[in-house]
Amino acid sequence: MNFSSPIGQTLDGKYNIERELGRGGMGTVYLATHLGTERPVAVKIIAPQFMQRPEFVERFRREARAAGRLRHPNVVDVTDFGFAETDSGRVAYLVMEYLDGCTLGEILDEEKNLPVSWTLDILEQVCSAVHEAHQQGIIHRDLKPDNIWLEPNQRGGYTVKVLDFGIAKVDSAGHSFSSTEAARTGGASTVAMGSASTFAGDEGSTAIHDSISPTQIVEARTLIQAPNEESEPAKPNPARQTVNLTAEIDQEAVGTKILENGEAELPGGATPRLDTAPVTKDLTRVGAVLGTPLYMSPEQCRGEKLDPRSDLYSIGVIAYQMLSGEPPFRGDFTEVMACHREAPPPPLKVRKVRRKLRKVIMSALEKDPDLRPQSAASFATILRSRSEGIAGLMRRAVMIYSEHIGKFLGLSALFYIPMTLLTIAIVTVGVMTATENISETWGFPILGILQTLLFFATILTGYLILGTNTWIVAHSIAVPLRPIRVRAALREVNKRRARLLGTGLLSTLLQLVIGALTCGIGFLITSVLWALVGPVVMMENLRGWSAIKRSSQLVRRSLGTTVAAVLIMFFMPALVAGTLSFVINITAVALEKSASNVVVTENTEGPGTQITGSEAVDPETGRREGKVTISTGNQPAVRFMNMDRDTRKKVTNAILESLLQILLIPIQLVMMSFTAIIGALLFIKTRQAGGEPITDLLAQFEDTDGPKKKWQERVRKRLLESGRISANSKS
Repeated sequence: MNFSSPIGQTLDGKYNIERELGRGGMGTVYLATHLGTERPVAVKIIAPQFMQRPEFVERFRREARAAGRLRHPNVVDVTDFGFAETDSGRVAYLVMEYLDGCTLGEILDEEKNLPVSWTLDILEQVCSAVHEAHQQGIIHRDLKPDNIWLEPNQRGGYTVKVLDFGIAKVDSAGHSFSSTEAARTGGASTVAMGSASTFAGDEGSTAIHDSISPTQIVEARTLIQAPNEESEPAKPNPARQTVNLTAEIDQEAVGTKILENGEAELPGGATPRLDTAPVTKDLTRVGAVLGTPLYMSPEQCRGEKLDPRSDLYSIGVIAYQMLSGEPPFRGDFTEVMACHREAPPPPLKVRKVRRKLRKVIMSALEKDPDLRPQSAASFATILRSRSEGIAGLMRRAVMIYSEHIGKFLGLSALFYIPMTLLTIAIVTVGVMTATENISETWGFPILGILQTLLFFATILTGYLILGTNTWIVAHSIAVPLRPIRVRAALREVNKRRARLLGTGLLSTLLQLVIGALTCGIGFLITSVLWALVGPVVMMENLRGWSAIKRSSQLVRRSLGTTVAAVLIMFFMPALVAGTLSFVINITAVALEKSASNVVVTENTEGPGTQITGSEAVDPETGRREGKVTISTGNQPAVRFMNMDRDTRKKVTNAILESLLQILLIPIQLVMMSFTAIIGALLFIKTRQAGGEPITDLLAQFEDTDGPKKKWQERVRKRLLESGRISANSKS
């Protein structure tokens, strides 16, 4: 029976069919215009011969429902489904958004491999779409570069769209998959796809002739099968008895057994003929048995039941190809499938790709699904974490600090008030002791107490700043479009101030004790292992020993980067303080060597601190006496008269030490507010290294205490009505 093309016809009174975009096994995709909006759309029409078979029509309907279930910015949007009368009879159609751009496969054909940054950006968007599908109970099962579309956006970049959930397994109950459930049930059956794809240009051709050279395309066929659903017997099509890479059987068959030689055994014992001619690019274009051989998982090649981790293997193959320029296995159909089942993938050796990042990609290519990342979200998270070291953290810290410098400095200045008061007290007591206004018997013990208090105040202030900055940094990364409110940050740190200060004090005392028992070595080790105690208390609501153990767990995930970060966080302020102290000590030596009228001046162009010393010989006693004059700006000078050399030296040193303490306060404030950002990013990185996404922290940024505005309530109500959140969710 001959069927006319629908080009030029109006489908269902709404869609004017203009030209063919591509043809697959079950139908053809056309460019059309929606008459009501004049918007271009892509219309997929089931082949009329399949309309004679109710099981195919029902399968097409269920494919539409499966695609419509996925509402995600990285999944092609399905807008309509229905039946319409054409010149060839009644047909079913599916309407999707029309995409500009090109596939990842086309890019790799020319570029061969991609930079790490672009690779990660594409993979993160792919993983986001696939994770959403898995949450909806859908396994893609045919992920490959040709099913990843890059759509240009208005910001000069690309939005990734995952195409063709056509052979996806859909859990009819609509519940999400978990790795535990997948291991227990084995997921869905793997089956052979229906209808053949050929390359001869006949009526079953899958070639697009929109360009000078025809391009082979794939339209994956639909498999929608509940785990316990019984299937109908296979109904072979006489026109497709001998096929190239696919077999004409019912798509909801119980399963496909792959023989040892790589051939698929169909129900009834029939075996499809496999074209063993050399295959490279063609394999990436063929909607073959169970998917596309170059990207199929080992369990897919063995004909076993699948779970979401099968898609993770395919994403791993894509990642391998994006960085190296070629997939891990090449050859003909049988060779590739045998390699996926048995052969270890060649090591990923690419310059300028971090060893840890290569290791993560290779972990996705494990034959045993239990050894792979257990979800697409965790895989993307680990990839991002392993893609950068301390240099990347420093770059991001500078960007975040410059963007929110006012908030960081303001909060740090607030927390520095106790330290400032203690410093002023130390300066006052030091000068009074040096000038003998307070006896050394009382002055030195008071100074010792004040210095001890200042030490612990510095430690605890550091925990408060680190915790607060971690909250701000996590907020800016997790919900970048929400403004960061200082009051909200202070409210959150106030809720946890007892935990922060208590756990900080506990960890500091333990570090000192361990350091004393191990000659300082233990102090250095615990300084690294417990570097994330503050962020853990702030963001994960742990306390005491639990927070200390959690910090050690996180640090071990990225020990090298943590050591480098701790060196920067502790030794950068120490280096600045040491340099300043050296300069002031040199000044003190210069003052001491001066015979008379020695002046040390700061800010000579304006108000500053001046210290003037002079000495003379008393004509009556013959004793050397002197005076020290201290003036600040235009304020009246303070003079200490009739001092001997030792007293004058003590006063000068006391003044210089006081000057050092005062100058260190703003320097420490700036340095600590910046290094706390490094600690916050390190906390996020180590969480990601364990597959813990930043979205797990979203609940920290929900303003549940304040009253919600009307527009917020309306948004929440609409999300509840659409089913995108549950009634127990926070919004």
